[in-house]
Amino acid sequence: MEGFVKNTFSACLVLAFGIAPAFAGNLEPPADPVVAPPPPVSGDWAGPYVGVQLGFADFDLDTVVTPVGGAPIPTTFSDDGFLFGLHAGYNWDRGALVYGIEGDIDFPDISLGATDVDNIARIRLRLGLDANRAFVYTTAGAAHINGSGGGISLSDWGWVAGAGVDFKLNEKWLVGADALYHDFDVSPTVDVDGMTYRLRASFRF
Repeated sequence: MEGFVKNTFSACLVLAFGIAPAFAGNLEPPADPVVAPPPPVSGDWAGPYVGVQLGFADFDLDTVVTPVGGAPIPTTFSDDGFLFGLHAGYNWDRGALVYGIEGDIDFPDISLGATDVDNIARIRLRLGLDANRAFVYTTAGAAHINGSGGGISLSDWGWVAGAGVDFKLNEKWLVGADALYHDFDVSPTVDVDGMTYRLRASFRF
């Protein structure tokens, strides 16, 4: 009987030590899952886009004030303030060269003397370099100013020119900035000129 127990115990040990390596091989930690990297952002700028902008406006109104019984006095009214607005446009991409057209409108919080500026609208051409995720450009076109007060009506067309840059966050979203100079010959005695500095966010279709 004692021999039978010893033989049985020895067989169990052999069986256990034979099976253990097989189980041990199955206890290895699983391999890390392979995560595909996100697709790279392309340098293609072609297509339509819309967006919003926030910024700062700094304008001057040059006019002539004639006191009662006195001689005309050249006078300048200046003001600066924040603005917000909307824009939309379309780009064509020709390799290293990108060009497009854009329309926008700003609503600045400025008053030139007693004359409130209600809005400034523009239609501009843009031309610049495709730097893959960045588009660096110059721009020029027509601008229209609208406002009134103090016996002056600011409803006149002028010109605008400047420069800017757009940067791709991904294939759909852009951020950018621009600086634009404006000039409006409102009348023989009224001239308005000034700058806007804007930060932009755009969505591409």
